[in-house]
Amino acid sequence: MSPPQSPPKVETATSDVAARLRLAVARLQRIVRQQAMSGLNLAEGSCLAIIDLHGPLSLSDVASRENLSAPTITKIVTRLESQGLIERLGDPNDRRVSLVAVSKNGAALLERLRSSRTAYLHRKLRQLSDEDLSRLLAALPVLEALATEHTEHPAP
Repeated sequence: MSPPQSPPKVETATSDVAARLRLAVARLQRIVRQQAMSGLNLAEGSCLAIIDLHGPLSLSDVASRENLSAPTITKIVTRLESQGLIERLGDPNDRRVSLVAVSKNGAALLERLRSSRTAYLHRKLRQLSDEDLSRLLAALPVLEALATEHTEHPAP
């Protein structure tokens, strides 16, 4: 006996929700990211945020978390280091390995970026009707649950 299958209407509705959600989240992310220009490109911002969240990290750990090649991460880290946003540290367990950590300047930049982006969203949310804000508030636990499945790429 085969398991019951979802009715076609439910599958179509789920597929439509997935496509609309993906597009809305991508657009909102792009708009919010553009609100606080930092001089960092997307890869640099993502790398800095990963190091902030999980660091200190070896370059291979950063490359793995970012799903980028070692040469690409080396270039990104070199640029971030030249801007004073990260610093290299010795690995206490292996002197051949260097770790990277967010510097005070890097942490301050991330804080400014996050604050600016939160302030932008706050202004936009204040424009919503009470009904729309309530619906968004009710949807947040679902969105947060979807977002916690894979948190390797936090926004700077």
